[in-house]
Amino acid sequence: MSKLTYDPNSSLTSVAGVEACIAESVWPETDRPDRFGVEAEAFPIVVSEGRPQGRIRLRDGSPSVLSVLDELATTHSEVLERSGERLAYPTRSGGRITFEPGAQIEHATAPSGTALEVVSELKAVWDLIRAGFWSHQVCLLSLGVDPWNDAELIPQQLDEGRYKAMAAHFGSRGPAGAVMMGNTCSLQINLDAGRGVTRQERWVVANLISPFLTAMFAASPAVGVSSLRAKAWQTLDPTRTGFPDWDRIDDADPMRDMLERVLKADVIYIERNGVTTRGRKGWTFRDWVEEGHPMAGSPTPADLDIHLTTLFAEVRARNGILELRGIDGIPQRWWHVPLLIAGALLYDQVARDQAMEALGPIASRLNKTWSTAATEGLNDPELRFMAQTVAELGLAAARRDSKRFDVQLTHSSEAFVENFTFRGRSPGDDLFPLLDDSRAALRWAEPDHALKGTA
Repeated sequence: MSKLTYDPNSSLTSVAGVEACIAESVWPETDRPDRFGVEAEAFPIVVSEGRPQGRIRLRDGSPSVLSVLDELATTHSEVLERSGERLAYPTRSGGRITFEPGAQIEHATAPSGTALEVVSELKAVWDLIRAGFWSHQVCLLSLGVDPWNDAELIPQQLDEGRYKAMAAHFGSRGPAGAVMMGNTCSLQINLDAGRGVTRQERWVVANLISPFLTAMFAASPAVGVSSLRAKAWQTLDPTRTGFPDWDRIDDADPMRDMLERVLKADVIYIERNGVTTRGRKGWTFRDWVEEGHPMAGSPTPADLDIHLTTLFAEVRARNGILELRGIDGIPQRWWHVPLLIAGALLYDQVARDQAMEALGPIASRLNKTWSTAATEGLNDPELRFMAQTVAELGLAAARRDSKRFDVQLTHSSEAFVENFTFRGRSPGDDLFPLLDDSRAALRWAEPDHALKGTA
């Protein structure tokens, strides 16, 4: 989040005060050029004789995730050393490597002016870390859900109060929290929101295309399910997930949509003097603003900042950036495809206009469409037709802007769409019949690393 210009410890005692903070920290008015970013995640899977044999831990064991990265940071210049116990490794390109609670590795690229710059950073970082982990017989697997390890057996490996509170909060609502925190990976696309009318349109289009991106890139299949990862998010906590409540696209208002989400979401935890206190089910941020808390008093802008990081909408706004969060982890050879399609659609005026016209009719049923995307995927005729429309509009926009969208990346994306989307298929349709043969599934997911040797 951006740094607030007013006292982060002042009291928020009105909705108007909350709205003012959101305007500054979520929707700042900036004149920066449009940029691209990706956050890619992978599971560290032990491989023996070509088959998965569990996951290595973040800190414990030999090797551990941190021990491998510490070694790479001292011997290569692409990944830099972390500072003390802080769990973040800067990259030479300006990105950083962090971790999810199940020891999933996450690489956030630096904001870049072209899609090719993002892809170049992804390749440089992941070529290095994949080789480093493979020297320890560990494969970095990017799929929506780890198909070979039970979420209940994956320990919580980030011990900050935040993660313990989140685990307890989601755990009280069912098993989806453990799956989401410890056993899922995503490919998040980060794009600038812009300002004024542009911001309004990008906010609308990002939400309209999101369910179709879920279906197009689904890679966590099961019987009767296209994306197990999306299903987990849908059953997690409806006060902080999903889409805005619109009747039509004219109802979209970025500020109001965010304010409503902030106020209706349960408070997961409160931080005071280094002590984390859990919220309770049904106690919303609006309740905190209007009623206060017996120990913490009224919320502050700093509390709001924390609360915003616990909201997990499919399209999340942060510091003038739109995070498109609905895409499963997919094999690295396809990471550029959703970046290109989503980026071209949002950054091209013609494509935005066409997308709003074509997809506008589903504005009142985004959550239902998202549910269909998770279960039926591109098998649903209406969803398949609209996903193909999204792909066509995005590719056409990319072809119009070869400066920001490299021609070879566009051609490769066209090949993906031709092989999958236009045939009503997602990567998960290739993966599903291989799941009973873990050797074949690994070879499909990570052909360069899964079978390079035996332990």
